[in-house]
Order: sequence, then structure tokens, then C-alpha cells
Amino acid sequence: MVRIGILGCGYFGAEFARAVKEQNGMELVAVYSPGNSAERVSRELGCGRAERMEDILEDAAIDAIIVATPNYLHHQHVLMAAEAGKHIFCEKPFALSWKDAAEMANACRNAHVTLMVGHIMHFYPGIAEVKAMVERGEFGEILTMHIERTGWEQKKAAVSWKKMQDQSGGHLFHHIHELDILQWIMGVPVEIYGVGGNLGHQEGGFGDEDDVLLLTARFRNGMFATMQYGSGFRVGNHVIRINGSRLGAVIDFKEAEVCLVDDQGKRRLPLFQDDGSAEAIKALFRRTDGGISYGSPQERPPQYILTALRKELRLFCQVIEGREIPPEYADLFDGTSAVNSVQIAELGLRARRNGKPVGAE
Repeated sequence: MVRIGILGCGYFGAEFARAVKEQNGMELVAVYSPGNSAERVSRELGCGRAERMEDILEDAAIDAIIVATPNYLHHQHVLMAAEAGKHIFCEKPFALSWKDAAEMANACRNAHVTLMVGHIMHFYPGIAEVKAMVERGEFGEILTMHIERTGWEQKKAAVSWKKMQDQSGGHLFHHIHELDILQWIMGVPVEIYGVGGNLGHQEGGFGDEDDVLLLTARFRNGMFATMQYGSGFRVGNHVIRINGSRLGAVIDFKEAEVCLVDDQGKRRLPLFQDDGSAEAIKALFRRTDGGISYGSPQERPPQYILTALRKELRLFCQVIEGREIPPEYADLFDGTSAVNSVQIAELGLRARRNGKPVGAE
């Protein structure tokens, strides 16, 4: 039995609490949030509600902590949990700087606690199959990748912390999943050039994050990747394109499919298993610009997120109990995925601000 405490009870934290409550082999001991969310989750699920974050960190009955607090608090909370000797699942983005990310990963290593980062796309079946095909050499040499996660943001009654650059990190950090897939397949680039800014959302009712980011990355082997992020695109999209010397792929989130292209023509794979996930993501895009959408504590995630979230939670607990980490998920536990994706996001943001190419340290 893995006994779990949760820090942060917003959109994802509340869902993790529900998932822990329904899973065999897990016990939800207590939740904490400085606002009203923890009280709501505690009442809904009948679990304990900590008055202070330290109450969870100091509770000897808790084996593991899920860190689902706002992005800018992850660094502090992961370090505190590691010092307390708790196993840690940290939601994305792992941190808002490469230095902080490296410090957090090292702290968990030195404390001999399990660390897992919540890069949920590793658990999308279509993406996992593409990565397996890359590993088997079916793509040949990866020549280029293109990431696009764009849309148009409408004014909201209240501005969330998720739209504030210093609290969320902006689109590169808050929507870091695609950068994680980039590092998973191509590694960390040696140089990034970027342009962008807040071009279309400067009046009241919006945050201060960049709404247009256009980036180009160069890798050590001479290959390239391009990235488009932001909420300043009236014509938006959400795709990952991978071009290899033998095979290409378009991971199309709007259509919930993977299109594979080679000399023999095209073939398609589902992005999700037949559990309602495909229809859920299509409905999200019909209702809003799904590529740039973000949740609130009053909402529940769509089915494709719920399915993957439960998969990653089960694996986290199985590893704590002694199961060997499957090779395809190793970088979620050794800090590679966490640190590399943050490094790419930081390089991109620095390049945009400097107006000239920025190299990896």
C-alpha cells in the first residue's frame, strides 16, 4: 500500500486525488491547498485535509507526495519533499529554470527517493508507438521535427496565474509536453534562435505572457527543429511532425491520429485506445482552441487525460513498491525528461528575449 499526500488541489491535483482514491494499492491520506480547493476535495473524497503544507511533509504515515501546485512553486516543494524523505511525483513543468530543475533532480537522487515527472504524453498509445518505431530504426535518421501548439485566447473574467509569465513560465513551460517529446526523440539542441512577444493580447483581461513564439533549434548532428507556440494565432494548430530519412509522421491532436508517410504511401494509427479519448479531444477542439486551453478547479479533465493520468499514477506507485522501471519510461524517473525539457524551454525564452541565438550550457 502506497500512502499518498497531495500538494495542490486545482485542476490536476483534484484529479490525482480522485484517481488515488479509486485505485487498489493506494491510500489518499491528506490533501493541502492554501485556498478552498483542499476543503472541497476533502469533503468530496472523505480524506484528510492538512492545515499546513508541513503537516503533510512531516506525516510519517505518508510515503509519497504528488506536487500539483502552481508552476513557480515546484522548485520549493520538491526540495522540501525530498528533504522529508518522501517519494515525489511532480506535475509539469518540473521547474521554471534549468538550474532549479537540476538542483531538484540531484536533491531527489541524494535523498534516495523516487522521482517521477508528469509528462503525460508518454502514456498516449500513439506517441508511445512512434517512439518505439524510432527506437527500432524505422524512421531512419531523424532529420527535422516541427512542433506547433497554437490558437487564439479569448478574454476571461479573471486572469489565471497560468497566464502570468513569471508564475507559469508562459507557453513554453506551461505547455511543455511537446518539448518533452522533442528531447525524447532528438535530445537537447546546441543552439536555439527565437522571435516573439505579446502581440495581440496587451489590453486588460489577459495575462502578460508572450502570445507568439517562433523558434528554430540546431542539434549537434546538424539536424534541426522548429517550434511555434502561443495564443496569438487566429489560425491555430496542434501537431508534432517528425521527418526521418525513411519515414515521416504527423501526430495530429485535433484528429486524434498519427499519419505515417513513406515511399509506400500513407497509413494511420489512432492516437488513443478506444476508450472515449479520441472523441473527447475532438470535442475539446470543437469547443475551444484545445492546443492552448488550460483547466480550472471547477472543471474535470477530458477522457484522454484521465486515462493517461491513471496510467502514470499506477506506474509511479509500482516503482515505489519495487517494480523495475520499464525502459521506455526510464527518462521520467532519472531526471532526464524533467531537466532536458526545462532546459529547452529556458533556451527558447532566452533566445526570444535576447534576439540572437542562444547555446546550451
